[in-house]
Amino acid sequence: MSLIRAMLSSESLGPRITVALLLAVLCVGLGSGALLQAGVRNARGSDVALGIEASETEGVNRYVMVEVDDGDNEERPEVTWLLHNFTFQAVGVQGDALATWDFGDGFTASGNEVSHAFEQAGVHTVRLTTVGDGGVRDAAIVVRVDLQGEVESDNMECTCAPTGKSTLIDLQLIEAPVFVSGEVRVEHDGSSESCSLRNPLQECHVRVLLERVEGGDVIEQEELHDATFRENELVIAFELGEVDLEDGQLLRLRLETDQLRDWHKPNTSWTMVA
Repeated sequence: MSLIRAMLSSESLGPRITVALLLAVLCVGLGSGALLQAGVRNARGSDVALGIEASETEGVNRYVMVEVDDGDNEERPEVTWLLHNFTFQAVGVQGDALATWDFGDGFTASGNEVSHAFEQAGVHTVRLTTVGDGGVRDAAIVVRVDLQGEVESDNMECTCAPTGKSTLIDLQLIEAPVFVSGEVRVEHDGSSESCSLRNPLQECHVRVLLERVEGGDVIEQEELHDATFRENELVIAFELGEVDLEDGQLLRLRLETDQLRDWHKPNTSWTMVA
C-alpha cells in the first residue's frame, strides 16, 4: 500500500519534474549557443590580419630660406621648415592588445591611432606591433617624403666689386639617390637701369654653377648658365636627373654676375623626389 502511494506521488510530480528538466535543458542550450557564438566571433576576430591604414603614403616637406640684409652687407638666413604630418591607424587589433609604433627615425608612439612628421625627407618604413592575449603580431607600411626648397637671396653684386660675392645655395639633399629639378628666377630690382634699356656693353648678366662640395672644398663644378640677357626677369630651369652623393658631400648652386651695374634679387626653387 505504501509502495502504491509512493508511485502515485511520483506520478503526481512527474509533470513538474519534466517542466523543470526542459527549462534546465533550454537554459543550458541557450548558454551553449551564446558561448558558441562568442567563440565564433573570437575566431573570426583572430582571423583578421593586423594592418595599417595611412592618411596618405606620400608627402612633401618644405624648406624656405630668406636672406635678410640689415644694411651691413652681411646677410643672415631665416629658415622655416614645414613638415608633412601623417596619420596612421592600426586595423585588426585584438581586444585590448597594446599597439606600439616605430617610425624608423628614432621616434616611437603607442595607441591605435597616431600622427607623425618626418624631419628627414626620403623613404621610411613604419612598423606596428601589438601585444595581447593573441600573442605578438606586427605589420609595416612604407611612406615617401619628398622635399621642396625655396630660397630668396639678397641682391647680387658683381664679383669684380670690392663688396662683390657669390650667392651660395645649398640644395638640402635628402637621402640619395634622388631626382632633382628646379629653377633659378632672377629679377631686376629696379635700383639701376632696366635690363631691356641697356646698351650691348652693359647688358645684364648671370652665371649659375652646380657644385659638388666635400669638406668645404669644391670637388666638381658644372655650368648650368652663363650669358647676358635683356629682360627684367630671367628663368633658368634645371633638371639634374638622378643624383647620388657619397657621405659628407653636398650639392650647391653658385650664382654670380660679371656686370658691375647689376642688382638682381634671385629666387631659387627645387624639388627632390626620393
